[in-house]
Amino acid sequence: MPSAKPKRPLTGVAAFGLVFGLSILVGVFAGVGSVFAGEVPGAPGLAASLAVNGAAMAAALFLCVWWWRRIDEAAREAHKWAWWWGGCSGALVGGALLLTALHRDGDLGLGAMAPNDVLVAGMSLMFTCQVVGYCIAWAVWWAKRR
Repeated sequence: MPSAKPKRPLTGVAAFGLVFGLSILVGVFAGVGSVFAGEVPGAPGLAASLAVNGAAMAAALFLCVWWWRRIDEAAREAHKWAWWWGGCSGALVGGALLLTALHRDGDLGLGAMAPNDVLVAGMSLMFTCQVVGYCIAWAVWWAKRR
């Protein structure tokens, strides 16, 4: 009986496209599921929201692990370096902006915002600063090695 050819691992643009497409599906699932779960009142709604968001995060983690195992050592090092230096630098910038906003909230009109909106704005600011820092550090890492 002839042995079956081993499957070639999915790499390059095909792997990126697959992970990107599946990530979009996970995001759509989380968004649509959160809308429907948000309509359910009380403890069942809370449990449904937690289940939808937990499932989406578990799927995202699975996709990250699947992707990480398929990239080469140089790409891994670039991402680790960018996460450390870019993420930390972004957190420093975001932290400085948040501390300034905290002490100057009257000048920024934050008192007129609902507490949940202030929390979401602060989380979004920190995340954005970290992602921008990561992207800059990742580009610097590759530029230094090309």
